[in-house]
Amino acid sequence: SCSLKLHERTHSGEKPYECKQCTKTFSCSSSLRSHERTHSGEKPYECKQCTKTFRFSNSLKLHERTHSGEKPYVCKLCTKTFSFSNSLKLHERVHSGEKPYECKQCTKTFRSCSHLRVHERTHSGEKPYECKQCTKTFICSSSLHSHERTHSGEKPYECKQCTKTFSCSSSLKLHERTHSGEKPYECKQCTKTFRFSSSLKLHERTHSGEKPYECKQCTKTFHWSCSLKLHERTHSGEKPYECKQCSKTFSSSSYLRVHERIHSGEKPYECKQCTKIFICSSSLRSHERIHRETL
Repeated sequence: SCSLKLHERTHSGEKPYECKQCTKTFSCSSSLRSHERTHSGEKPYECKQCTKTFRFSNSLKLHERTHSGEKPYVCKLCTKTFSFSNSLKLHERVHSGEKPYECKQCTKTFRSCSHLRVHERTHSGEKPYECKQCTKTFICSSSLHSHERTHSGEKPYECKQCTKTFSCSSSLKLHERTHSGEKPYECKQCTKTFRFSSSLKLHERTHSGEKPYECKQCTKTFHWSCSLKLHERTHSGEKPYECKQCSKTFSSSSYLRVHERIHSGEKPYECKQCTKIFICSSSLRSHERIHRETL
């Protein structure tokens, strides 16, 4: 009869059990007891393997799957398995393309509310995750975890082909493209492909003519920040790259590499018409004009 009474409250909306701390009401006493733990902080359910504690028994059951490896939820499209039903639902949106969570400021959409919350911080400037060692702050916890490895030196992600290790999984994925040759980012104007989205963005400026980096001393503008830094040395006179053999200094590492070939005798650039070889590509290009002019 008590089960029937409890069920009837789903129709009547009756909630006779009230929390004394926040006046929230519940249809059954067990729901009230569970709720009261949010105020008391009580976590009576303990994992036997790692002693982590939980407020609710179902939370403990879900957690235990991280130890057992149990993944009872299967994607019908690709047979990938998941420990939690909500993880499966989120994954299914990869197939459907569904992005039900929309940013109110820029209308960008996301597969999960957590991804939306992280994105919203790019508008608000909120960075709630702080490094305890250097007080640097981050938008999301995963960025903080990756940063903390710069202090600890931990690099848990290893390349299976060359055993090089990385502090975050995204860096490993990018590195793996150096082995596979994969270049998934294609320029829409010239079909040139790139390993990294950042490389594509930089390349696109050669088409658009965008030069967002401006020299403060002479107002000259550049496509890339590295080009601006190199240019600024023409004003400062800074030459941080030194030849170990003759102590001559250079404003860029590429100039130093070309210079070192004078010592080593290396000439990697060869003319296809007469097999003459050169220290640098610019010398080869100048030489090739001689052949074109004699045609």
